[in-house]
Amino acid sequence: MKKAFSAILAFFLLVNFSKAASKPQEKPKQDVTVTAVEVPVRVLHKGEVLRDLTKEDFEVYENGVKQEITAFQVISRQISLEKGVSVEELKIPPKPRLFILIFNVFDYTNSVGEAVDYFFQNIFRPKDRLVILTENRALNVEKDENVDHLTARLKETLRAFKSLSTMAITKAYTDLSTEGEQLLLYLKGLLGAGGNEDQDITRFYDDYQRTWNEYKRQFFTLDMELYRNMVQRVQRLEGEKWAICFEQREMFPTLKNQGPLEYEIRKLTESWVEPQAQVKARTIQSKQWELQRSMNITENFPGDRIRDLFMGSGITFHLILMKSMRTLLSPDFELTEVAQDYEDCFKRISESTGGYATFSNKVMDALKEASVKEDYHYLVVYSPSDPSANKERNIEVKIKREGADIFSLKQFLAKAQPVITIADFQAGDKNVKFSLKSYVRVSSEGKLHGAADVKIVIFDDKSEQVFSDGKTLDLLKEETHVSLNFNMLKSGSYFVIVDAYDRVSGGKDVYSSAIKL
Repeated sequence: MKKAFSAILAFFLLVNFSKAASKPQEKPKQDVTVTAVEVPVRVLHKGEVLRDLTKEDFEVYENGVKQEITAFQVISRQISLEKGVSVEELKIPPKPRLFILIFNVFDYTNSVGEAVDYFFQNIFRPKDRLVILTENRALNVEKDENVDHLTARLKETLRAFKSLSTMAITKAYTDLSTEGEQLLLYLKGLLGAGGNEDQDITRFYDDYQRTWNEYKRQFFTLDMELYRNMVQRVQRLEGEKWAICFEQREMFPTLKNQGPLEYEIRKLTESWVEPQAQVKARTIQSKQWELQRSMNITENFPGDRIRDLFMGSGITFHLILMKSMRTLLSPDFELTEVAQDYEDCFKRISESTGGYATFSNKVMDALKEASVKEDYHYLVVYSPSDPSANKERNIEVKIKREGADIFSLKQFLAKAQPVITIADFQAGDKNVKFSLKSYVRVSSEGKLHGAADVKIVIFDDKSEQVFSDGKTLDLLKEETHVSLNFNMLKSGSYFVIVDAYDRVSGGKDVYSSAIKL
């Protein structure tokens, strides 16, 4: 694709590429101060919300120093309007809301599609804002006044992305199963001699480990930079902010304890009694233990940081857990639920932010329940003595009520400068156009300069990559327009991923969507 890319006459129109842009640039200092720190606090007693608290019931400490509470507010909110009250009947027009829809699912199912339909038909309003995340990607669906069109495009994009994202993992499962069958035949003496038993078994476990590592990277490794950038974008917005996470319990093939392959490996290693053979057996056992240990994935899960990001930006996090219906016909492998502790981390985020958490494959019904869940909490405000935005603020809230459970912001995140944004995306007639906005430029030789790495990847309707390339752009104006022609591709449906990385600020944005060329 490199040659095809170079052959395009109008690669990036209205954009100048410069070798100088590839040089690292010093990040500008942020001239930001903090005049008030808002601390959301949720208080429960025996699982029930405490509703009669006043300002005098709270104490706030920053880095161990007690702070004076300068403002106090009681907040009660829920997604859905009161029963029987329409938007038109409200005396005050409702403010635009922000919804962050997170799809952590291996399989896109009809039940998920029904929940998407319900969301747009019964919850979403025309002026509401929308952010869609899945597997550390931001999916983009252009807003449309026609809700049916918007819903259809989102479901089409989800189906396309999930088909694309699971293809490599599914192939890895198939390859691993085939390799296991070959190893079993060899251990049973049904294949020709000449192999090395311990090396063959070790190689099998190494491949098994690589498959799991890739699965873990794709489905269980949160991109904190993505979440941080997302929060920086939304924390400046007014109005209520809600996150709805559709989390499907992940399934991963594990060796059956009494399966033929596991039995043959165990029988062989237990038969090695000579010292040298026992060393080989211990090597194989260490591979088995390494694989088991790596399946404990909660150790590095950034639960507290994600919680503080959501709490600090006023985002209530609802969690809908689902069970995967996928099965696996194999004498040696069985699909096993993994990462239940990982799900518990999400449940704690939901509890801390006043959200709803449930386990149900009736996704639409669960969404209905989440929409009427009340988030009742207190907002405690203090003015810090040191207004520097760069100061680390460890916050502790105490309450003068015995037996109360307190969920409050622990780390304060100052409002940051704007983050580079991919905007005004259009596709059609063999052409892709978009703009870059909100990037940072620094003064050099009397002019403002910025730089961004931009990469475009396109997949066809068979989930095969048909285009991939990137460039470093020299950003001289406040807004940069990008246009790319794809005359070499056939007309049809595609899936595009655009990555933009601001070399000055370190911010990044991703645009992912189903398109037609």
